[in-house]
Amino acid sequence: MTLKILDIIPIVMGPELQKTLEYRKELAREIRERTKGAVEMDIVSLEKGSTSLEYGLDEIYSAPYVLGKVKWAQEVGFNAVVIDCFFDPFIDTARELVSIPVVGPCQSSVVLASQLATRFSIISPTPSGNRIVMENIEKYGMERKLASVRFLDAKVLDLEKMEDAVKKSLVEQSKRAILEDGAEAIILGCTGMSTFAQYLQDTLKKEFEESIPVLEPLRVAVYNATYQALLGISHSKRAYPYPAEKRRTADFTL
Repeated sequence: MTLKILDIIPIVMGPELQKTLEYRKELAREIRERTKGAVEMDIVSLEKGSTSLEYGLDEIYSAPYVLGKVKWAQEVGFNAVVIDCFFDPFIDTARELVSIPVVGPCQSSVVLASQLATRFSIISPTPSGNRIVMENIEKYGMERKLASVRFLDAKVLDLEKMEDAVKKSLVEQSKRAILEDGAEAIILGCTGMSTFAQYLQDTLKKEFEESIPVLEPLRVAVYNATYQALLGISHSKRAYPYPAEKRRTADFTL
């Protein structure tokens, strides 16, 4: 039986993110080829919501549409879901709605980084979402493992058109995280930075002449979702119980 993983991009996609979308299509091809067709990854985005997730307000605009996609994924037979944003938006609520694995890039990456190194740093586009990232780090119990969070000062929707400047800043901030903060692994703090991961990995290996892991959070999350589906395990319903039936009034339905 083919396992089906759904990557939910929790925004309304625009022309600014074409390389980001192509990366996801390439990742889907990679997974299909590596598993000889045993695992398939589909990609969906939103018809309504925000065009990027950089603030708490952006999450509010996208929330009902993402949760609707999660519920739909289980109904049509997907085996696991990835919510494609480093904020891990709505992960806990989504797990209440379904029994299939719901996986977040931040949680997946920090857990893997803690296995690969004693301390890691996160390189994020802007400080605007730092509160949300730090709340997740605390929730996941990773405060002692976090060496630092550093920033590029680039909006998510500008990453692709600022490619050369982003690459330069990524290398600079990663080197500072390693040399000044004591990081032994680097996590890209935005799934919109996926296309820069291999460049950064190659550059740091050449610079330091040793292996320093660079974790691309979407890729880590997709493989995390895959192995959970292959193992036939999912989140605890004691931790994330189905919501009790009651009257709830809103301009959307789930």
